Amino acid sequence: MRKINLLDCTLRDGGYINDWNFGEETIRKIINKMSSTGVEYIECGYLSTKNSGKRGVARYSAPEEIYQYTEHKKTPKLAIMINYGEYPIDLLSQADESSPLLRVAFHKKDSEKVFEYFEALEKLGYKYFVQPMGALNYTDEEYIELIKKVNNTNSEAFYIVDSFGVIEQDDLKRLLFIVDHNLNNDKLLGYHAHNNLQQAYSNAKYIVEQNLTHDILLDATVFGMGRGAGNLNIELFARYLNCSYDSAYNIEPILEIFDECLKPIFATSFWGYSFPFYLSSIHNCHPNYASFFADKNTLSVKSMHEILKTISPEDKLSFSVDKADAYYRDFQSNWIDDSESVRHLADEVAGREILILAPGRTLETHKKLISDYVANNNPIVFGVNRSAPFFKYNYLFINNEKRLTPEKPENVDRYIKTSNLHKVLENTIHVNYSSYLNDNILVSDDPTLMLIKLLRIVGVNKITIAGFDGFSSDPSDNYFSSGLSMGSSIISKIKKNVHISSAIEEFSRSIALTFLTPSKYIK
Repeated sequence: MRKINLLDCTLRDGGYINDWNFGEETIRKIINKMSSTGVEYIECGYLSTKNSGKRGVARYSAPEEIYQYTEHKKTPKLAIMINYGEYPIDLLSQADESSPLLRVAFHKKDSEKVFEYFEALEKLGYKYFVQPMGALNYTDEEYIELIKKVNNTNSEAFYIVDSFGVIEQDDLKRLLFIVDHNLNNDKLLGYHAHNNLQQAYSNAKYIVEQNLTHDILLDATVFGMGRGAGNLNIELFARYLNCSYDSAYNIEPILEIFDECLKPIFATSFWGYSFPFYLSSIHNCHPNYASFFADKNTLSVKSMHEILKTISPEDKLSFSVDKADAYYRDFQSNWIDDSESVRHLADEVAGREILILAPGRTLETHKKLISDYVANNNPIVFGVNRSAPFFKYNYLFINNEKRLTPEKPENVDRYIKTSNLHKVLENTIHVNYSSYLNDNILVSDDPTLMLIKLLRIVGVNKITIAGFDGFSSDPSDNYFSSGLSMGSSIISKIKKNVHISSAIEEFSRSIALTFLTPSKYIK
């Protein structure tokens, strides 16, 4: 049996959850506690020119910055990851015995150019691992050719990288055979898993059970913390190795890391298995697309499945907000001519007071205030996506298929439905979805902002708003009914407060907006 090694990458892959803002004390605690577990390697974060060099953030502008958190001689081998293209070679000084090893991750499109980088690292004296992302994006012939080129370098490890959590065991068998039979025996055979299909543990277990000719190196994180559905759980696999292979990893410090460092993060920023990340895997797609579409809270799982189908093979490999938003808007657009609808609404609202009831908690807590306003002003009442049972609505604006109930509520006279919703409804005004989007990508299809834009276009010059509260860290405070909460990241929702507030400020320059109930969106 060849040696099995563990590499903890909690501070690096886990950083996708909190933008690497762990804080100085937490970084120090994770490195030092993990050092006492007996794991062979600890990855401390990213080496990058992007958003790096700040104390308490696990993104470094120079390798030596990691030693502000630990004494090197008391730790296992320390590592930092570089995404090829994010850290120019001329920023690195000559390595010495205390320098961390570098893990260089790269996309298939860079699989030729990256070898110049490897050569430069060797001249500087760095030890490094080779991490070709998206193993399944290579043909067998391309993978073998890549391994042969790696054999001619001084790299210490070559990894099978399951970037999107898509590798089934049959694929793993094939890749493992290719690597084990072609990689020089003096190099470690590494495996980096993601858990989108819940196979990180079983795949890692399969690897160590094979009679390989190479020493093995497996990446894992505490509680599986990592991008998408997360990574191999180091506490589970260390225990498995203790029980099955007489390893002697100390599990208790791992539990302390979760309890003292990660539990507060998990309370506000979920990671783990979910349908969106499952869908990103079956489409071999970067998981940030799934996160982006899920955070919209407008798409059913089926619709997310359909939209992921439309992403090109090239775009699936790397994520950008602009690309994701373009696919989202294209899927949602379904343009219609709504000029007749606009004319109808303009006639309806002419000379009338307008009240928008967004679905915030204050519809319940300020029920009497709102009822008194309705009684005294006789406004046309517009709801947003869902109607509160204790008010009467003239119109309910809906842009979200998750909010579309099978039957129109009795307290709603008519729907206003955006064109991205395919269900045919009677007594409904249809408006063109893309015409009422806002410029800010992160809140472009916020339904209340879209309704304000629609009303401004039909000629309304003043609106009273209730229930447009802003998002709270307590999910039960966000809607008039707790059943309306969709379970997306609290942090992503709270971030929207700033963007919606800016949009409200912009609208206020052309239309008078009065908030009847308290709101985080007004200063």
